[in-house]
Amino acid sequence: MKGFLAKKNFGFYVTLGVALLAIVTALVYYLNYANLQRFLSWPAVWVLVGGAVGALLLSIVHLDELGTALLAVCSLVALLLFIKIIYNYVVVVLVGIDLNTFDAAFLSSTVLLVLTFIGSLVNVFLPQKKAQEDK
Repeated sequence: MKGFLAKKNFGFYVTLGVALLAIVTALVYYLNYANLQRFLSWPAVWVLVGGAVGALLLSIVHLDELGTALLAVCSLVALLLFIKIIYNYVVVVLVGIDLNTFDAAFLSSTVLLVLTFIGSLVNVFLPQKKAQEDK
């Protein structure tokens, strides 16, 4: 295990953090909207979890750069699926038809999804492996 981690750079640990954030985001989103199925996008939840697991597995088999790209794409897709399904709620609040303000479930889910996407996008540009030294 020590030899495995010795070859990893700072970006690998950011990948671990962003993957954990993606799983927490999927869990929070599910728990926020479990009772309001019309605002819960199951594909968004599964894409987030699948992207996190896929990124971790690709990092284990030394395909770190591919794993970070997978996580970035999956977090973007999850964010877009969330926007697609929550659009009507946002319109209703903005127009003021039913509600006056956004609820905590919407705000927490939106913030976590955006943070996951930004974190995974930044992570794409971080070095994942230590540079090989010429001997």
